[in-house]
Amino acid sequence: MKVSDLQHHELFTAQADESLDVAADRMNWHQVGALPVLDGQHLAGIITERDVTAAVAEGADPARTPVSDYMTPAPKVLQPDNELADATHLMLELGIRHLPIVRGGRLVGVLSMRDVLDAELHHADGSGSL
Repeated sequence: MKVSDLQHHELFTAQADESLDVAADRMNWHQVGALPVLDGQHLAGIITERDVTAAVAEGADPARTPVSDYMTPAPKVLQPDNELADATHLMLELGIRHLPIVRGGRLVGVLSMRDVLDAELHHADGSGSL
């Protein structure tokens, strides 16, 4: 199964110069655990719930701290034609739950561990239902 075989959700992003509270609010509103971070149109990093939690624990002011201060810069990315099994192994190896998907240098989606597990459940039972 290829990464492109999965049903992808709407893509939500953050800008590198946005504040952490704006990014956290967007993640909460859209019920996503990570946002790819753009600098203009270029993928600059990824910010996760864990990153925001770490920032608050360190005493950062979420209203004044830019996403770029706590994002993971230059994250590993997937291509749509990558095998899902390879993506899963990469996520486990790196200890991460989200990978941006890039086609032709352009961000087109995010693969989450939840997407992987959902695909495995649907593949295992063959019916598409739980």
